[in-house]
This record gives sequence, structure tokens and C-alpha cells, in this order.
Amino acid sequence: MNVSNNEIDFTEDDLKEVFALFSSPTKYELQQSFDPNSEHYLKQVLLFDEYELSQDKREFAIDALRSVLAFLHKHNYQIEKDGEVFSLNGIFKHFR
Repeated sequence: MNVSNNEIDFTEDDLKEVFALFSSPTKYELQQSFDPNSEHYLKQVLLFDEYELSQDKREFAIDALRSVLAFLHKHNYQIEKDGEVFSLNGIFKHFR
């Protein structure tokens, strides 16, 4: 991912990782996403395959936000609000 003040450019691998994080709400599933020996390894995600959501909208929104925050944390980004910088170190505790 390349970030500047005016744009964010996501690579294909970035998109695969975000999808893997989003679709892995449990700690076990998250670990499988990063295990090259797992059938759920993120590099094997086929982004153009169909994906059907089976969760309610609230859970979808929570999982999507958690996956993006986990992605940013993994790549050493931080969150800033009103000039105060916040660490994302605790984000993985929010996976069930």
C-alpha cells in the first residue's frame, strides 16, 4: 500500500489481506489467514470469486472496521484524531 496526503493505492495483495481479515472473525481463522500451509491462506484468495454475506448489517460493519484497523496495525500505521496519535496494538484482542 502506498499512502500520501492525497491518495491511497492498494495492491492486489493488500486487497486479499483485507478480505481475509474481514472474513476471519475468530482468532483461529485469523491465524489460518496468515499460515501458508492453510487452505485459507490470504495469498490464495481469488478476489473475483463471488462472496455471499450471511451476517446482519451491524456485524458486517463491525467486522469490516475491525479488519481494516487490523490491516493498518499490521503495516505499522497509527490513527490520529485531533492531533493525538493512537496505537492500534490492542486491535487483535477484538477478534472473537
